Amino acid sequence: MSASRIELEVEARVENLAAIDDFVADAMKQLGAEAHSFQVQLAVNEACTNIIRYAYSGDSDQPIHISCSTMGNDLVVRIRDKGKPFEPDSVPAPDTQSGLFERELGGLGILLMRRMMHEVRYVFRAGECNELIMTRHLAQED
Repeated sequence: MSASRIELEVEARVENLAAIDDFVADAMKQLGAEAHSFQVQLAVNEACTNIIRYAYSGDSDQPIHISCSTMGNDLVVRIRDKGKPFEPDSVPAPDTQSGLFERELGGLGILLMRRMMHEVRYVFRAGECNELIMTRHLAQED
């Protein structure tokens, strides 16, 4: 599989989540990774929802930049924003054992991203941006 990159930049608005989903679905087709589309769409949607809610504290005119590319047998999704920095490892693992109404809110989106993708890394570039890098191994079907 040759290396290719497909990119999208949108304002950080809830109404743009549908366009982001469409972009990811189209990118998966173009990159020959259609079999992984569901997992990647779910992870990207969770990440972008968190960016809108927490990095930008709600809808914003500020950008979310998404790129999807292949590197060997890996699909790499990079999501950049200029919102508040965030460290995913600072969020405690969610309680998945208690009843739905007994659980603390939060943490499920990060858990979902980690389950849908094989690697999830966060990089804070001081004065520049936050970057979430998610990798999915295309050779694996799961």
